[in-house]
Amino acid sequence: MLLDDLKKFDWLNEPENVRFDETGMRVVAKCRTDFWNCVRYDFIKDDGHFFFCYAVDDFCCDLNWEFEKAELFDQCGIMLRIDENNWFKASVMYENEEVPMLATSMTTNGLSDLATVPLPVGIKRVWYRLKRYKGCYIASYSLDGENYVQMRKFYLLYDTDEVKVGAYICSPQHEDFEAVLRGVEMS
Repeated sequence: MLLDDLKKFDWLNEPENVRFDETGMRVVAKCRTDFWNCVRYDFIKDDGHFFFCYAVDDFCCDLNWEFEKAELFDQCGIMLRIDENNWFKASVMYENEEVPMLATSMTTNGLSDLATVPLPVGIKRVWYRLKRYKGCYIASYSLDGENYVQMRKFYLLYDTDEVKVGAYICSPQHEDFEAVLRGVEMS
C-alpha cells in the first residue's frame, strides 16, 4: 500500500489507534461502534470507522483486510456511502464464534437490511471489490485475491454522481478488534 495513494482518503469517525507497518494500515476499532440503522426500533449506530475517498462516475474499488481474531459481530470490509441514511456495506461477520459469515447490508431511508452466507471456518483475510458501472453497483469478494465471486448487484435509490467509497471497521460489542488494511486501490 503506497502512502501517496492514501492522501486522497479521509476518515469518518477516525479511530484512536491507527498505525502503519510492513503489512499495511493496522486499525483498532473502538468498542461499541457500528453502522446500522433501524428507525423502527429506534436503534441507530453511525459511529463505525470509515476510511474513504470520493468517487465520481464509474469506478472500481479493490481492498483487502486481514485479521487474527474476530468476535461476535466484529466487522472489517468495504463501504459505499451517500449519507447517514443511505449506504451499503459488506464484510466478514461472526454471528456465532465458530462460523464466519459474509454479510451485506443496504440501508435506504434509514432502514438497514442484512443478508449472510457462510464462509469456510478459519478465514482470516478477504478481498473486496465494488464497481459502479452506468449506475449499477456490483459487489464481489475473493478468498485468494484472484477469483472473485459476485455477492450483490444493486442500485441506490438516492444515487449521486459523487459517492464515498472505501474500507470500514467496527466492533459492536467488544474492545480491541484489530485488523490490517493490506491494500486499497481505486480505478
